[in-house]
Amino acid sequence: MLARGLRLACVILVSAFLVPSALHSQSMRDVLNSLFVFGEGDDPLFLEGSTGQEATQIHGSHFIPSSSEANSVVLNFFNSAIASNISNFPLSSTSASQTFRFVGGVPTPTSNSLGPIFAERAQTIGRGRLNAGVNYSRQRFSAIRGIDLEAVGLNFFHVNVDFEGCDAAFGGDCSLFGLPGVENDVMSLSLNLDIEADVFAFYATFGLADWLDLSVAVPVIDFSMRGSSVASITSFSNPALHFFGGTQSNPDLDDETFASGEATGLGDITARLKALVISGENWDFGLLGEVRAPTGREEDFLGTGEWNAGGLFILSGTFSDFSPHGNIGYEYRGSEFDQDQLNIVLGFDHKVAEWATLAVDFLSAFKVGDQELVFPQPVRFDEPFRRTLPATNIPDRNDDIMDGSIGFKFRTGSGLIIVTNVLVPLNDGGLRSSPVPTLGVEYTL
Repeated sequence: MLARGLRLACVILVSAFLVPSALHSQSMRDVLNSLFVFGEGDDPLFLEGSTGQEATQIHGSHFIPSSSEANSVVLNFFNSAIASNISNFPLSSTSASQTFRFVGGVPTPTSNSLGPIFAERAQTIGRGRLNAGVNYSRQRFSAIRGIDLEAVGLNFFHVNVDFEGCDAAFGGDCSLFGLPGVENDVMSLSLNLDIEADVFAFYATFGLADWLDLSVAVPVIDFSMRGSSVASITSFSNPALHFFGGTQSNPDLDDETFASGEATGLGDITARLKALVISGENWDFGLLGEVRAPTGREEDFLGTGEWNAGGLFILSGTFSDFSPHGNIGYEYRGSEFDQDQLNIVLGFDHKVAEWATLAVDFLSAFKVGDQELVFPQPVRFDEPFRRTLPATNIPDRNDDIMDGSIGFKFRTGSGLIIVTNVLVPLNDGGLRSSPVPTLGVEYTL
């Protein structure tokens, strides 16, 4: 399995560099957008059936204004959530499985265990040493803010009709929503999304000095999305004025559409610099700074499209075979609809045998500041009676992330380190995957 995974990683890495983005005739954003298009039209929520008859032609575009606003919000939300989730996926620790310092010109180990997997420890790799590896993680997204991706619901509302003479024609105040009565027609849309990502993270750390490491991580992502949407019109008109097909007397009030696509390419490349500031008998303190470049195609959800940067305080201890650690830092997220975040990691790694280490961590990211993306609010109808309908079943709340991580590192006879891990979501914030398995290898020279 490992050999097959490495071969697949090489194929994807070569494809990412050799296949130009121009060959992608349809971006993943286009695929998602097409789930709002029904019939032969090109506009989201355009009613081809209504425009096919002279008596109802003007009604074919009455849901487009609602679609333009809500569709834009939904697309921006999913784009930000997917790209942020993939680009912000925890990268491997910058520390090698074995850390060293030179004593009298001789490399001397400074750690007993093989170290954490996704967390950081303060110890550095050692001057002139190189650690390199690759991790493979498979993400299958299952929910957005606790709502199953197979059951995302959206309601689209009629444009508010108010023209000169409307009050007299319909015997009321046309500025109120629900008059004329046709404004009570509602289009409900149910999305069923299947989103997957294979993430190959190639990384290397070089010891610039005994106390300073430089690291680079290059993610290569194979992203796929398949989806369907079912739209239904609840009509208050008799005969019907809004329909997908058929006739007024025999209208088609339901329709569905399907879309799928795949994209492969580089994600957002990360560079890190870590310094060991204080080295004590049992406790060490370090600082880490990182920059993520917008190398992933934003339109294919492979990157955020913006520069991100962050800093981290690292405290780690060594007590025989048990090594606790804690990380706290701030990350600037440059995307318009993505919030900055406070990152906190707590955990330990423990040598359970000369050739095996257990690594356990609690990883969290707390959003900072106000959300720039405002979800469509519930709509109030005033006629023929007062009522309120939600625009979506996705809750409007913050996207704090909490994950549990448990894994093992195994040292082989050749010195190659095999990494296994499972990342388990612990809350419903943001776009969440089912448990994420990780398999990797690394080697120190």
